[in-house]
Amino acid sequence: MSTLGERIKHIRDELLHINQAAFANKLGFSRVATISDYEKNKRSPDIQTLCKIASLGSVSLDWLLTGKGPMFVYSAKELKSTGENAHPVYCEEYVTVEVYGMAGSRGPKEFPKGEPIDAVSIPKRDYKDGMVVIRVEGDSMEPSILDGATVGVDTRDRHLISGKLYAVWLNYEGATIKRVFVYPDRIVLKPDNPTFPETTIPTKNIGEDFIIGRVKWVYQRY
Repeated sequence: MSTLGERIKHIRDELLHINQAAFANKLGFSRVATISDYEKNKRSPDIQTLCKIASLGSVSLDWLLTGKGPMFVYSAKELKSTGENAHPVYCEEYVTVEVYGMAGSRGPKEFPKGEPIDAVSIPKRDYKDGMVVIRVEGDSMEPSILDGATVGVDTRDRHLISGKLYAVWLNYEGATIKRVFVYPDRIVLKPDNPTFPETTIPTKNIGEDFIIGRVKWVYQRY
């Protein structure tokens, strides 16, 4: 079973003992031809479908994707009772979240403002109440955050830790992402791109809405 399609067919035919129509129904597909395309390697399932297939067959997602490692998923109880050395592998749950642009807000309390510009699926563990997902514009934070990256900002985490990434509000610029350094009398905003200047703000000039939230994760392509 050297290809993904062969492994999908093995799950359907050898483990579940069902035809393509029944398999499509279990996956929520209206077209049986989709299953045929998967098994013939004409197209590949998305990550959510791969997780469903792995779950239906009770197989490891790693094995389904690569053909390597243990095929079957064991529970912790089963591993203990059988003495197996295999590690349980679980498919992550994903959620679809709206992505907003960084421009358009008149103040930090309005951020983000306007209609979402995109939507992405992220692991459920990466999303919680207070999370704002934004699309970065500009290259001031390269190479850490590239222009066009999708960033998760936790607006409920505004406690400053020197050297960490935060979304902040600058009256002359609006929302921006910078690395924040805290000193007794000032805060310094440093871009990771050395061609951009630092910004120093006296502590007395910083309002309560200056910090929008802490950057928790970044999705991007290099």
